[in-house]
Amino acid sequence: MRFIDYIELTNIDLNTPFSSKKRLFELLAVKLSGKNQDTREIYDALVKREKLGTTSLGNGVALPHGQCLDDKEIKIHIIVLNKPVNYESVDNTLVQLVVCVIFPKIVDDFHKRMLNNLGKFFKKHRVYRQIIMAESAQQIQKIILDES
Repeated sequence: MRFIDYIELTNIDLNTPFSSKKRLFELLAVKLSGKNQDTREIYDALVKREKLGTTSLGNGVALPHGQCLDDKEIKIHIIVLNKPVNYESVDNTLVQLVVCVIFPKIVDDFHKRMLNNLGKFFKKHRVYRQIIMAESAQQIQKIILDES
């Protein structure tokens, strides 16, 4: 499967305010939690990974991710922030696009390749500019589909 197959319209938010990484991770945990998934577990996984080093890719994009799912499922949520923010980026560039991914507790080569592919894809400046200028989740989904 391609990562676009994991991105549903309900998993794309535009014009989201940012106050801190903590609040962003809390929001992502709520958005990514399901019937059988605890929001605290998702939040803790995102924070644990961020403590290892910033998940900023540079070029205005952050890719917070964590391992907390029990099965082989993968969940992706995209947030376009209402303005560029300081995310402690590797290149000191302000971040406006957040692509969050949660994986199973045990990852394999497929998961590692997917994370790598997501990073390469969203770091493209052309893709980034198109996404932050998009006016709807449908537009963002189409941009991703057309570019992938």
